[in-house]
Amino acid sequence: MRVWRRLTLGLVLVLCVALSAAVLAVGCGEESKDDGAQNGNGGEQKKVTIVFTAAGGVLQEAMTKAWIEPFMAAHPNIEVIQDEPNENAKIKAMVEAGNVTWDVVDNGNDFGIGETESLCEEIDPKVVPMDELQPDLFKTTGHRVPCFVYATVVGYRTDKFGDQKPTSFVDFFDLEKFPGKRGSLNWPAHGLIEMALVADGVAPDQLYPLDLDRAFKKLDTIKDQMVWWTTGAQSEQLLADGEVSMTTTFNGRVNNIKKAGAPAEIMWDQFFMLADYFVIPKGTKHLKEAMELVAWCTSAEHSAELSKYIAYGPPNVNAVQKVGPTVEANLPTAHAENAVPFDDIWWSENLSTVYDRWQKWIRE
Repeated sequence: MRVWRRLTLGLVLVLCVALSAAVLAVGCGEESKDDGAQNGNGGEQKKVTIVFTAAGGVLQEAMTKAWIEPFMAAHPNIEVIQDEPNENAKIKAMVEAGNVTWDVVDNGNDFGIGETESLCEEIDPKVVPMDELQPDLFKTTGHRVPCFVYATVVGYRTDKFGDQKPTSFVDFFDLEKFPGKRGSLNWPAHGLIEMALVADGVAPDQLYPLDLDRAFKKLDTIKDQMVWWTTGAQSEQLLADGEVSMTTTFNGRVNNIKKAGAPAEIMWDQFFMLADYFVIPKGTKHLKEAMELVAWCTSAEHSAELSKYIAYGPPNVNAVQKVGPTVEANLPTAHAENAVPFDDIWWSENLSTVYDRWQKWIRE
C-alpha cells in the first residue's frame, strides 16, 4: 500500500512537472509570438511608413537629399514615402472625410493660419524647436512651423537694359525706362498687388489693409505686357528664354538659371521675405513619427542642409551660421533689411474676396 502511494505520488509529481513545463513553454511561446508581432523579426521595432508631401520639382528633390534620406538613415524604424503636389483642397477633403493619408506637408504661407488652423495638428513645442524658428519674422500660430525661408523677388535679364538695372518696384512698372514683357504668378497673394501699391507711392510699412482700387488701377498700366505663369519652372523658362525682361519669381529659380549660364540677376533692393511651412494634417495616424520628422528638419543641426541644394535659407536662427558665406550671399536672410512686409494673416482673412476680383480683372 505504501509502495503504491509512493508510486502514485511519484507519478503525480512527474505529471505536475511535465504539465508545468508544458504550460511554461506555451506561455513563453505566446510571449515570443506577441513580441514578434509587435517588434518584428528578431525583436526589431516594427517599421512605420509615413507620407511626406511637397510641391515636387527641384525643391522636393532638394528636400529629399537634405532631409528625407538622412532622416530615414537615422530612423530605420520609419520609412518616408513621398507624394506631390501639396494641394490645400486635398488636405481639407482628407480631414473632413476622416481619411488622412498625408502625414507631413510642406505648404505655402497661406495655410495653417486663420480658418485652416483647424485642419492641422498642434505642433508640440517640446519636440519641435519653435522658439528657434525666426520668431520675430514668421508667425507660427502653433499649427505650422517655417521650414525654409525664401523670397519673392524680381528677376531680370541683365542684357535687356544696357547699363541700367532695376532697383525698385517702381522700375517693374516703368515700361519706358525698362522695356519688355513682365511675368508674374497668376495668383493674387504673390506680392504683385503690394508691388503695385509701393510703385504708386504707398510706404511699405503702410501697405495693409491693401487699397485694392488703387492697386488694380496701377496694374492696369502694365496689364497688356503681362505674361502669366503657374509654376516656378515656368518662371525660370520665361526668364531664361528672354520671353520676359522681368518677372516676379522665387530667388532659388533665378539662381538656377544663373548657374546654367543665363544672363539673369535678382533685384535685392526690394523683395518679400517669406517662408514655407510644415503642417501635420489633423487626424494623421502617425502623429509621433510626423512630429519627429518636422523636428529633425527644423533643428539647428539639420535646418541649414537644404541650403546646400537650393538657395533657400534655414528658419532656425541657430543654423544660419552653418550655411557658409558663399551660399549665404544668395539667401534672403542676407538682404533682410530690404524686405517689404508681407502680411499672411491679412491674406488668410481676405484671400477669397481678392481672388474673385483678381479673376475678374484677369479675364477683362
